[in-house]
Amino acid sequence: MKKEVMTEAARRRPTRKALFLVIEGIDGSGKSTQVELLARRLRRRGLQVVTLREPTQGKWGRKIRELSKTSGSVRPEEELELFIRDRQENVARNIKPALKSGRTVILDRYYYSTLAYQGARGLPLEEIRRRHQKFAVVPDLVFILDVPVSTGLRRIKDRPVIYSLFEEKEYLKKVRKIFLSFRDPEVVVVDGRPPAAVIHRKIWSLLLKKFPQLK
Repeated sequence: MKKEVMTEAARRRPTRKALFLVIEGIDGSGKSTQVELLARRLRRRGLQVVTLREPTQGKWGRKIRELSKTSGSVRPEEELELFIRDRQENVARNIKPALKSGRTVILDRYYYSTLAYQGARGLPLEEIRRRHQKFAVVPDLVFILDVPVSTGLRRIKDRPVIYSLFEEKEYLKKVRKIFLSFRDPEVVVVDGRPPAAVIHRKIWSLLLKKFPQLK
């Protein structure tokens, strides 16, 4: 079974030398900080690096942010459609072109977030995966920054509320549980509780383990 998953992953990856890396986790896990630290280090190694985030600033991403400010403003199925449209656009316009041109892409959230967040709203995980298999590029590595929900909420308590539903404690517990259930070969879980510099060193060591040529 594992061999079949990796064969499918290989089929969907474009031929390239660049890396495709994703940072995941619940809100307040420190994703944005780690994206920037990793991008800075890879640039010092001479790599051209593009950093992106989802939802994007495009048409569908803006609609997601607007609707998500109020709980219950959109059904889970409609929400999934918006995320998929936003991601299809991001893959076609940003991710694939960057990788094909030899640039490394570091992405803050990807379809693993959709699996976790929309899965926690009751949508079937296999259906979400099936929808993404049609177009999504499989990353080389996905780092899931794991923190207790209470830690994540404490870290974001002073931020403006952007996603009302997504910041509810019991809901985020379900989201975290799904994140920790992933067994995809490209996924690794990293403790997101230590200081940012410590987390970055752990991410870097895991990256070097798979890609020693970066030393």
